[in-house]
Amino acid sequence: IIILMIGMAQYGAIVKFWPYNLNLTLKNYNFEVAGLGWDSFYNSVQLAFYTAIFGTIIIFVGSYLIEKLRVNEGTRNVVQFFALMPMAVPGLVLGLAYIFFFNAKDNPLNFIYATMIILVVNTIVHFYTVSHLTAVTALKQMDKEFESVSLSLKIPIYKMFWRVTLPVCLPPIFDVSIYLFVNAMTTVSGVIFLYSYDTTLASVSAIHLDEQGEVAKAAAMAMLIVYVSVAVRLTHTIITKKVLRKTQAWRYNILDTK
Repeated sequence: IIILMIGMAQYGAIVKFWPYNLNLTLKNYNFEVAGLGWDSFYNSVQLAFYTAIFGTIIIFVGSYLIEKLRVNEGTRNVVQFFALMPMAVPGLVLGLAYIFFFNAKDNPLNFIYATMIILVVNTIVHFYTVSHLTAVTALKQMDKEFESVSLSLKIPIYKMFWRVTLPVCLPPIFDVSIYLFVNAMTTVSGVIFLYSYDTTLASVSAIHLDEQGEVAKAAAMAMLIVYVSVAVRLTHTIITKKVLRKTQAWRYNILDTK
């Protein structure tokens, strides 16, 4: 069913005027509508890339600091509460909250309003919960005595993190990065109030094109999102397998013997 739905969207993207003129054409990918064309697509790719990179670093390091370092139970519970909160907050509410906060003239962070920075921050926060739970689950599977042993051997905690924790947790780290990338490409609710003329996104442009009656162009824009998401996912799978076979040969050797 999913393949049929995507196939129908692809068909709608290559017809002249859906549903009245069904002759095939590629002109729908020209996006002649000002502000809703290829620039929006490039902005979405840029947003997804920054979200995947910075989001993965922030989420995994934050999860490590809470889960592995000696933090009192009260502080840990408070952090966990705020980490789970984005899942309960609708994207529209999150976007409106960002408008009220960052658009205030007296706010020293006002300069990031209507820029790519605020879109990246909003997207990371919007999809923080699932990524945080993935990272915490991976860290819980590691022996709690690793940090104690490293301290007893006078090994700095950052070396322990870089040499042991990071390589062992590479699979969930890669999963978090691709999760953030794909969701950043497709998100609408969290960013629809925050973009400017220079930072329009493909997902938002598809909606505006449909509202203007450009159904075929909207389908073409939506399919561009699908193309990139699938291509990045396939590339991610290939790179992940190659990297993990080098950094986690012990795990693959065990699987091969089974």
